[in-house]
Amino acid sequence: MAQFRENPDGMHVLVVVAAAGQAVAYALSVMLARSLGAAGFEAYVVASAAFIVMASFAPLGSDKHVLSRLPGLLQRGDWSQASGLLRFGARRTLATALVTGAVVGGLSWSMRDPGDAVWPAMVVTCLSLPAGALAHYGVEALSAAGRPLRALALFKLLTPVLALVLAGMLMLRSVPLTGAAAVGCWGVAWVVTLGAMIAALRRAAPQALSAPADVGEAAVWRVESRPFFVYRVSLAILAQAGVIGLELMQASAAAIGAYAAASATVGVAAVLATSTNRAYGRKLSLLMEQGDFEAVMTARRERLRRLGPAVIVFLLAIFVFSRPLLAMFRPEFAAEGVAALRILAVATGVTVLFSLAPTWLKIRQRRGVIYAAVAVAAAVQVVLLIVLIPPFGATGAALAYALCVGGMYGVLAVVAHREAMRLGGVR
Repeated sequence: MAQFRENPDGMHVLVVVAAAGQAVAYALSVMLARSLGAAGFEAYVVASAAFIVMASFAPLGSDKHVLSRLPGLLQRGDWSQASGLLRFGARRTLATALVTGAVVGGLSWSMRDPGDAVWPAMVVTCLSLPAGALAHYGVEALSAAGRPLRALALFKLLTPVLALVLAGMLMLRSVPLTGAAAVGCWGVAWVVTLGAMIAALRRAAPQALSAPADVGEAAVWRVESRPFFVYRVSLAILAQAGVIGLELMQASAAAIGAYAAASATVGVAAVLATSTNRAYGRKLSLLMEQGDFEAVMTARRERLRRLGPAVIVFLLAIFVFSRPLLAMFRPEFAAEGVAALRILAVATGVTVLFSLAPTWLKIRQRRGVIYAAVAVAAAVQVVLLIVLIPPFGATGAALAYALCVGGMYGVLAVVAHREAMRLGGVR
């Protein structure tokens, strides 16, 4: 079934699409920070962080599970089980999203403060959750069906473009832009993206969607998806806990906005990791199958040599232009967030350099090590946030993130290196 195979020639296009989407999201963050004011931007980033955590939680691991199981079912032409797997994950995601959105939205409403801009943004993000969570599931399902480029284009590019256009239209029509309205723009974008994903999935796997659903292995699928669930939620907590922790500990709007602006700025460099890992991950897999461990070590060193200069340039740019970069969002962010930006930049550099370690361990079927490391890092980060935010604010949140993420990737890199040494006896 060649139609379900990823086209390797499109790999460089995936990188371009991911980079373009990141650039659009960054531009949107700058525009909203300048338009909403510190309090409005605080509401927007807190609600957005909560949305990402909830959208990662809602599939209960079914999103990554479908990516691992669906290609084989499609390859074998097992349409009934493929249909059952797709529907099982979608229904599970929708049900969890509805319950989670109702609970969190209800709590936000019941605890509302008339003068606080966060609670209406939280209610809107909960209303957006079903469509957004299904889109998070859909991007993996569409990728599994052999359309990774289309999935990435819809998820990473179409969605932020639509949100940017909608926010721009509100501003042009002189409609007062609030944090809740900005979140609502994303909500509308998620609905449109979800519709486009469903249409694309119908074209990519028509037999699977039209066949009677066989859900006889639902209990097995639940068990298989649990490690993916722990991994996904832990990563979401690592990425978003800084903003949420600052809000829960009642940091100033400027501190929350500065941390969010710093995160958005260093996020641009994350494309280096995701893009190179796709190419090198495939190369490592092929070399492992051939048993060429010397070539494996050579490929790892080659990646470090190529990315090292780029990371150094990135860090130099961040350290030299910290204040202007943050001032693009709002002037007060430059006063609050310089240290946080620099700390997050160093953590991102470590992530970029060592992010191939989890890929290596996945190839070696050492997923348990990865899941344990990520879960422990997320748990430790929560403790560090409680300790560091009160005295240090945004800088404390950045320190908590950097220590946990740096430690996690450092541990995984050491384990991966030792594994490679043990397998090939390479020095």
